[in-house]
Amino acid sequence: MPENTHEQSSSASLQFHGSRMSGIFRYIPLFLFVLILYLVGYPIFSDPRHELVGHLGPYGLSWVEVLLVFAAVLSLVEQMKVSHPGIDNTLEALGMVGMGVLQLILFVLGAAAVKGFSIFNTTEFLMLTFISLAAAVVAILINARTLRRTIGVGDN
Repeated sequence: MPENTHEQSSSASLQFHGSRMSGIFRYIPLFLFVLILYLVGYPIFSDPRHELVGHLGPYGLSWVEVLLVFAAVLSLVEQMKVSHPGIDNTLEALGMVGMGVLQLILFVLGAAAVKGFSIFNTTEFLMLTFISLAAAVVAILINARTLRRTIGVGDN
C-alpha cells in the first residue's frame, strides 16, 4: 500500500520499459549489416538468383531471397527502435535515412557506370535500397507520431 494515497489518480496508467540498445549501437543503422552482407555475398555468389538452400519441401531459397527477407525483418526491427512513446529517437531515425541515402548514392553511382561502383548496379541492390528508404521514411513518421502523442497527452 503506498504511503501517499492522494498521489494516486483514477485514470489508468501504462508503464512500459522495454529493453533498448545502449551506447553507440543504438545509433548504428541495422541496414549497415545488410550492406555488409551484400558486399560479402556479391563476389561469392556469381548468380544471386541460383538456389542457395536445398529443397525445403517444395521450397528453395536463393541468396537474394534470403537477403531480402533479412532486410525486411531488419526494417521492422529498425522501426521498433523508434516506436517508444515519450522517447525522442530522432537521431536513430535520421541515421536510418542517412543509410538509405548512402545506398541510393551507391546505386546511382553504379547506374551511372562510375568505375568501381558496378557492384551496386543490380536489381537486388535496388530492391535493398527501396526497402531501406521505405523503412527510414516509416521510422521518421513513427517517431514523429509517438513524440506528438507524448506532447499532446503530457507526461502525467
